[in-house]
Amino acid sequence: MEDKVQEVYNQYELKIYNTYRARGAVVLETEDGLKLCRSFAGSEKRLEFEDCVKRHLIRLDVRNVDGFVRNRDGGLISRDSCGESYVIRNWFEGEECNLKREQRAYGAAANLAWIHAHLRGVSVPEELTFGSRMKNQQEIFQKRSRELKRVKSYLREKKQKNLFETQYLKMWESFYDQACQAYEMLIESDCDGLWQEAYEEELVCHGNYNYHNILIIKPGEPGRAGCLAAAELDVPAEYATTNFDKAAYGPQITDLYQFLRKAMEKNEWDTEYGMRVIEEYNKLRPVNSSELRLLYILLLYPEKFWKITNYYYNNKKSWIPQKNIQKLMVLKEQIIPKERFLKELYAAI
Repeated sequence: MEDKVQEVYNQYELKIYNTYRARGAVVLETEDGLKLCRSFAGSEKRLEFEDCVKRHLIRLDVRNVDGFVRNRDGGLISRDSCGESYVIRNWFEGEECNLKREQRAYGAAANLAWIHAHLRGVSVPEELTFGSRMKNQQEIFQKRSRELKRVKSYLREKKQKNLFETQYLKMWESFYDQACQAYEMLIESDCDGLWQEAYEEELVCHGNYNYHNILIIKPGEPGRAGCLAAAELDVPAEYATTNFDKAAYGPQITDLYQFLRKAMEKNEWDTEYGMRVIEEYNKLRPVNSSELRLLYILLLYPEKFWKITNYYYNNKKSWIPQKNIQKLMVLKEQIIPKERFLKELYAAI
């Protein structure tokens, strides 16, 4: 294994001092700073699109992103003697963003706004744009709601139900009502204009902006680029944004939705916390009323309930992990605080 990976390293102009493993990848200590080597099984064109997005940011002096390292032949992908593909990118010494530490979460929101402010006018060669647009939100809602109905029908016909299935059916109607309400609001809103605007102005979303992909860099670490977002919040750390593999043209507010939903789930839908996250984002990248409405609609849709549904339906139903029952119970406990936050957010539209 080590010999095969060494074959990959030899294809780069890198002087490597040390290597160590980290979550399915290898971190390389080089004379040019930390690098991350990971196997790759995706499309090369998709990788080139991602590279265009990162180079766009780096040209604008947004340097705390995991830009790719090209090999001696100028390629992004290198292969070992067995044909397995690898990619090497810049990396950072840091820890994942802890969403329970309020200042870290606020700083991450500001960092996202900082990234978004520079992900405008991102032009890439036409041959790389296939599949680089976000999916239609109406179709996503429709597909997920159909799945909710399908699982309910399946469970109603099942004679013997376990604890998860019993609790799920008790909760189903209220969450399905939320799904219908969110879909109706989406149809009636002017949110389609946000997609058109994104395509015309070439606005790019990160696509997966969550705490796993936000690294906190301690002050003084190599590669520190001077993030204004962190400085303005007086946060004693900087933010590195990684893993742009789901980047796409689309409304950037969807990134804030993904980050905010996960942050709120981990903080019991605390209203003050949630509104502060939006406020810190808004300081650097102002949110208009259409975007705020879309944010509300996306948060209203019961995505967590759908995810639990999807996991149940697509896995072995005769055995339900205890953690899934716990997730269902936590979801139930968070209904009222979530409604309280949504009411506050709706009033701000």
